[in-house]
Amino acid sequence: MPIEDHCRTDFATARKEDTIRELASRMDRENIGCAFVVDDRERPIGAITDRDIAMQVLRRGRDPEETRVGDVMQSELTTLWRSAPLLTAFRRMRHDGLRRIPVVDDARRLIGVLEWDDALQIIAEELEHAARVARAQSGATTH
Repeated sequence: MPIEDHCRTDFATARKEDTIRELASRMDRENIGCAFVVDDRERPIGAITDRDIAMQVLRRGRDPEETRVGDVMQSELTTLWRSAPLLTAFRRMRHDGLRRIPVVDDARRLIGVLEWDDALQIIAEELEHAARVARAQSGATTH
């Protein structure tokens, strides 16, 4: 199963030039905790979370009107191709301690996001399916 079949397509993006105030207002309005920073071709170049804003802007007394997303964003970003298998995504997320991973197309444009909570749901559904198959093959009854 490729990642693109399971990733979210409702994700937030920001530009390096956006002010922290603009982004924080949008994050609050849309009830999101993370935005991916994209370039002019919609390729992901970073990420910023509400925690980044709290710790790197507010805690340090920086002006949210003057501070730009590019000044605060996490620029080390792991991405996966849309055709990558789910198992690859699970392993990368676990190994790197990621809660979400951006999914890109062949032109490296951001097309979706796989979140850890969604990954756990997929794993749970697959395990449930495997258990049903095992019960059916063994002749066991379902309780």
